[in-house]
Amino acid sequence: MLDTINDNERVERIKVSLRGPKDEFKDSSKFLIVKAFENEIEFRILAEAGVYENLRIVGTNSQTLAEKEPDDIIGIFTSTLKNLEEWKTSIIVSTDSRVKFGKK
Repeated sequence: MLDTINDNERVERIKVSLRGPKDEFKDSSKFLIVKAFENEIEFRILAEAGVYENLRIVGTNSQTLAEKEPDDIIGIFTSTLKNLEEWKTSIIVSTDSRVKFGKK
């Protein structure tokens, strides 16, 4: 799904530090944040890349999204990556990110 995203246009690189549920630090280079809008309201989804060559959804900042069924969340996540203009999607990654974008 990341093959259609142009690194220069839709990807923002920032210094990132992630902590896990047990307050341990995580390797931020393999995570990405999908930022999108629904009805002009911004939401973000944290995903881990490289999990069996897939993306694994880790969390969201949206209570509304968090209360949806898992299949609905996956559908929204997939749609944000396939319909970039419709969702006004952008991606946030760490400055040391190993996530690859664009055609392979």
